[in-house]
Amino acid sequence: MIYALSVNMMVATVVFGLAGLITLAFVVWTEAREYAVALRAMQRIAPKLRDRFANSQTNSRNQFLNSEM
Repeated sequence: MIYALSVNMMVATVVFGLAGLITLAFVVWTEAREYAVALRAMQRIAPKLRDRFANSQTNSRNQFLNSEM
C-alpha cells in the first residue's frame, strides 16, 4: 500500500514537473518574442529621435554663437 502511494507520488511529481517546465518555457518564449518586437520597433524609431536631438543641439549651438557676435 505504501509502496503504491510513493510510486504514485513520484509519477505525479514527474508529470507536474514537466507540466511546469512546459508552462515556463511557453512564458519565456512569449516574453522573448514581445521583447524582440519592441526592440525592432525601437531600432526603427531611434534614428529619427537621434536626428531630431542632433538638430536641436546644432540649432541651439548656432543661436548661441550668433548671439555673441
